[in-house]
This record gives sequence, structure tokens and C-alpha cells, in this order.
Amino acid sequence: MTTDTSLAPAATDAPVKPFPRIFWIALLLELLERMAFYGVYINLSVYLGKTVGLTDIETGQLLGVFALVRSWVPLGAGILADRIGFRASLSVSFILYAISYGLLFLLPMRWGAWLAVMGIAVAGAFLKPVIPATVRLYSPEERRTVGFSYFYASVNAGSVVGKTLTKIVREMVSLRASMLNAIVACLVALGITLTLFKEPKSTEAPEKAKLESAPKANNPLKDVFAAAKNFPLSMFIILISGYYLLIEQFYQTFPTYIVRTFGETVPREYITLINPASIAILQVFVGRLTAKLAAPMAISLGVFVGAISMLLMGAFPSLIGACGSFFVFALAEMILSPRYYEYISSFAPKGREGMYMGIAIIPAGVGGLIGGILSGNLIAKFLPENGPKNPLAVWGTYAAIGVGCAFLIFTYGRWIARRRERLEAQQA
Repeated sequence: MTTDTSLAPAATDAPVKPFPRIFWIALLLELLERMAFYGVYINLSVYLGKTVGLTDIETGQLLGVFALVRSWVPLGAGILADRIGFRASLSVSFILYAISYGLLFLLPMRWGAWLAVMGIAVAGAFLKPVIPATVRLYSPEERRTVGFSYFYASVNAGSVVGKTLTKIVREMVSLRASMLNAIVACLVALGITLTLFKEPKSTEAPEKAKLESAPKANNPLKDVFAAAKNFPLSMFIILISGYYLLIEQFYQTFPTYIVRTFGETVPREYITLINPASIAILQVFVGRLTAKLAAPMAISLGVFVGAISMLLMGAFPSLIGACGSFFVFALAEMILSPRYYEYISSFAPKGREGMYMGIAIIPAGVGGLIGGILSGNLIAKFLPENGPKNPLAVWGTYAAIGVGCAFLIFTYGRWIARRRERLEAQQA
């Protein structure tokens, strides 16, 4: 017996479920937080040196510890956010942010800077797990991919707005006054959180109800230690840290480099926008070009392209060289980033995918810490405030690290491929 479906509505005619109100509020909060963060971070190394009075080495050490803390603390903060609730976690985050940016503005001295910068790192840890989780929980299941596209768009929009406003205030008033942008953005976000961020009941959010009714996971710390015993995964985590050392240099080294080489009037904030703009335009195209490469090969290629970006900055010490460097590194990110998370997730046992995504941020902390310490020493030696400068020595060092990491990851990929072939042969 057959059923005549000629009069049945096509699947494409089904009504599209709208994103709930809380989804859009979460994206607005993400935009405001990124606006504040990137508006400060783009000039933080310059501010710590010129306004606070830290030496180049002290600045590098502070920025290195900052990278470590803001990358690793979210692992624990995400667990706490589940316990106290998303709204409370966001409130804590924006209160800490506002206080920390306020300290950076009001107490531009050594201890005040350390307290403020660590406060910014901890504040971000309370927010970082919450917004993506909100996007996942409250996006209609069939529109979740679109929901995350909106999320990434809000991240980049916040970066563009924050850096642009910082440049305007820096030129019209002062670099120190640009900190007020971040304070205002966080206070507005706190007000929105307290008045508008209200989570629907679980019955109105099927994904959240499903998670709340699911059995609780094992001790996350035990899961992390279990993952650390996986030698191929641990080796990869160590090697990929070199890539994050490179990417942090656009904040740890670049602002000081551009000011000391070309002066305060150069629109350094605008130069950094080349990166997100290029990714927004070319990501899909580059992703298709590299889709057939094995993940470790694509990742090693991405790191190598990143090394070329570093070399370009040093070999052509000009504004054109700087712009070209940001564009080339955008290509590196487009090649590497999608395959990185894909590869990390391939190690995850069933039901532990989320925890392994947490492990994926560990290299950012390692690379950022080592990069900060290295940056401070290289700037002090080769980019002194007064005296001859050697940009190639600075950026060439980063390029050499990138080439070394790319080669090691390529070798690792070949080893993994041969290892897989041997295991398949034994099982045949």
C-alpha cells in the first residue's frame, strides 16, 4: 500500500523556528565584552610600558602570565558556572571586568597593573564558557550551525567596534582615557545581564532539559589526567603550543614594535582589523581548498604559513609589511583552526567531546606564557625605546620557532599515519 504525498507540504515549507530572546541577548553581551577586551588588549603592552612604567621584560612576563591564566582558568570556571547559573556567572564576570579596567585606569602602577590584568583574566574565565553554552542550549537544533555563525560574527564585530573606538579616544584624548570605553561597555553589559538575561525553564529549552536529566560526568580532573596519558595527544598539544606563541605576538610584540618603529600616530588598531576581515571573506574558500588534506598535514601547513607571516613583518619593516603580515597570518588561521578542533575531537572517547574541547585551549596558555617571556626579552634587546632597532631579529626568531614547529608537526603527522596503518594491518 502506498500513500499519496503529492499534496503534502515540502520539508522546506516547514516554519523555521526563531532564535529565542535569550540567544540575542547573549550575543549582545558577547559583543560588548569583546569590544571592551580587544579595545584594551590591542594597546595593553604599550600602556604597561608608557603609562604604568613597566620595563619591556616585566611587560612580557605580565602578558605571558595573563595568557596562561585566561586560557586555563575557564576549565574550572565552566564547572562553577553550571553550579551557580549562567546569569550569576555573567554578573560576576562583568563586575570583575569593570573593577579590573577601573584599576587599570585609576592605579597605573606596578602592583595595580598586576592586580588589574589578573582580574581581567579571571573575569573572562567566568564568561568564556557561558556564552557558547547559551548559544548551544537555546538555538533550535536544526539552526545550531547558523547560531554559532552569529556567535562568531558577534566576536568579530566586538573586536572591530572596540579597536575603532579605542583609536578615536586615544587620538582625541589619551591612551589612558581609552580604558573608559571598556568600563562603560562592561557596566552596560552588567545592566543588561541583571535586567534582561533570564533563562527559560528547562521545558522551554529541550537541549537544556536533556542535559539536566543526563547522568553527571565523572571527575573532570581525572578525565584530564586520563587524556594526558594518551601519548599522541600529549605530543600534539606540546607541538601546537608553538602556533599559539606566534599568534600572541600580534598583541605581545606588535603594538610596541609599531610604536617604537613608526611612532604613535600610526593607526595600529586599524591594521589589526585586516585579520578578522580577511577571515570573514575567505574562510569558506580556503576551507574548501584544504579540505582533502589530512588534519596534521593541514595544521603543519597552517603553522608554516604563520611563520612566513612573522618573517614578512621583520623582513619588510614598513606599514605595508605589517599589513601583509596580518593578512598572511589570517590565511594561516583559516587553514589551521577548523582542522585543529576536528583533530582534537578525534581523540575523545564517546561522551567526552566537551571535555576534550576544554583540553584544546591548554596550548594557548603554554604558548602565551612562553611567548610573553620571550617577547619581553627580544623587545628589550632588539627594539629598545632609544637606540638602534633590529625588527628582523625579533620577528625572525618567531619565524624560526614557527618553521621548527611546522616541521615537527609534519613529522608527527607522518608518524601517526604509519602508526594507524600498522594498527589496521594487525586488526586485518
